[in-house]
Amino acid sequence: MPRTKRSRLGRLLVTTVTLLLCCSLLAGAGAASGVTYVTVSDVAVSDDNPTTGDLVTITPTIRHSDSGDYGFHINEVTLTDSNGERIAEADDLGTIGGSETLDVPLRASFDSAGDKHLTLHVRGITVNSTGHTQTVSKVSYPVYIDVDAPSSSDPEPAPRVHIDADSMVAGAESTVTVTVSNGGEDTLSDVTLRLDDFGDTIDAQTRMRPTIPAENMTTFTFTVTPDEAGDVNLKATLTAEDESVTGLTSTTVDALEDDVRVDATTVRENDTTLLQYHVANAGNAPIEDVLVTADSPDGSLPSASVERVNASASETLTVPVGSAPASATLDVSYTVGGDTSSTTETIGATGLESTDSDVTNATGQNAFLSGGVGGISLGSIALLFGGVVVGGIAGTRLRR
Repeated sequence: MPRTKRSRLGRLLVTTVTLLLCCSLLAGAGAASGVTYVTVSDVAVSDDNPTTGDLVTITPTIRHSDSGDYGFHINEVTLTDSNGERIAEADDLGTIGGSETLDVPLRASFDSAGDKHLTLHVRGITVNSTGHTQTVSKVSYPVYIDVDAPSSSDPEPAPRVHIDADSMVAGAESTVTVTVSNGGEDTLSDVTLRLDDFGDTIDAQTRMRPTIPAENMTTFTFTVTPDEAGDVNLKATLTAEDESVTGLTSTTVDALEDDVRVDATTVRENDTTLLQYHVANAGNAPIEDVLVTADSPDGSLPSASVERVNASASETLTVPVGSAPASATLDVSYTVGGDTSSTTETIGATGLESTDSDVTNATGQNAFLSGGVGGISLGSIALLFGGVVVGGIAGTRLRR
């Protein structure tokens, strides 16, 4: 082939390869737009210096940082040793939404002493609001545990007591879990576990078990209601035949914040007008026995109720009405921290016209539209950002 033709053919091949590489990069950039950020934000180890044969609980906290409408479905969480062999695993753990976390306890024991270089692996897929897979993710996190050989004078490991207690709210119920591990070769009998503090912040409670088998563990659950804000030092005392062990931990008790807001939206479904009450709990404790009542110049409006609204969450309650009210006074009553409370919102006459909507699941006074993605209520998103979007319904906000 003449040199001129070979030169032209070479330039054509270079141009073609360059275009293909550019297209490949652009396609990659498009795929990355759906990527969310999944991390292991913390790892709790029940005992980072156990003795051989002791059961150790390793609990990673998996955080999904995306603030959009993507969910992260966790296929499996595994714990491997330095040789890559699995020593613990948990499968099909569900989906977490943006800004949510999930704790996954994994249990393992070690036959030999020495420094253990372990690795946590989190595998899952990112899905959008329609359920389509966006990306496949894998996150790894190192864990180091120093395992001791049993002492010649005390070859039988003593039971261990570990307390898990998040920050609490004064006057509100909180859950405290206590894990007791029996790493010995003998069964613990006549087990009694007492949880209390060093003052009068919580009431002492006792749980009992007939036995805890050898090389096994069990979890005791306590519901406590702190009396006042401040720091609290908890202690859990285990007594069994020939055994007595105490575990300690500290946590904070926050003052109760009562901050509940109520709003309303009217929407049209075919020839029916629906009134939606939005109850948002911006406080730090759940509210219970929630009842919304309303009045308008045309008379009283239907009431609606819900048993519970968690802290930093919202609920939407839908009731049918004959026509959109000219104005409305909303009252929501509830119980928080053992006390009855209420708040009232007066709605003006502007912006009250209903809009047509494709409502499919609002059927009566106690029908709730709690749609959302990854556990985040769309009603709460609407209230926080000044719009109303509930279950895919765009409605008319009642304003002052």
